[in-house]
Amino acid sequence: MQFLRTNKNLLPLVLLAVVSVYTVLQVLTVPVYQDGEAYQRAFTLAHYGAFVALLLNLLAYFFRRQLFKPLLLLTLALTLLGIINFLPDSVKFNFGFGDVGVGFSILGLSLVLLYYFLNKPAAHAFINQHIIPTPTPEKASQRRRESIDQFKKTFARKSDEHLLLMLQGRKVVAAALVAAQELLQERQATTAGNSAG
Repeated sequence: MQFLRTNKNLLPLVLLAVVSVYTVLQVLTVPVYQDGEAYQRAFTLAHYGAFVALLLNLLAYFFRRQLFKPLLLLTLALTLLGIINFLPDSVKFNFGFGDVGVGFSILGLSLVLLYYFLNKPAAHAFINQHIIPTPTPEKASQRRRESIDQFKKTFARKSDEHLLLMLQGRKVVAAALVAAQELLQERQATTAGNSAG
């Protein structure tokens, strides 16, 4: 199990190797029937590209680790777009908008999702750093205030004792703690104002 944890990025390559062996066996041994005639299958340029990509990825993984991730991401992208094909036949789903269409390989999509889940923390960090824009301090402050106000609405019917328990337990998110604290302060100010008046 420790081997899998330390070499988790090898898993997509192992799956691609298994699929490649299956493809080679299918192409070499299973004929295609058309109109009752049996025809021998042939490897396509997409197959050769897939086999070369697999070999390059394995070499990079074991001998040039710094090249591995970019090469694997390129391989996954080419597989997703159907430019290289590890399966005997091309299996795609297409999206079309009028005369324009885009096809995605089901195997490529599966491998991208597998690689994403294997590297979820790093993938989230990459997405947050490079794709999602960083909010300005004003925008972040506004979002935080909106979150606190939403929690205040939710907690408005809670008793003071319940709010105090939340503050003592600290088992909720920071915005919820601030909302509970503000509600208690508002209630105390209201109580003090009523007793003074």
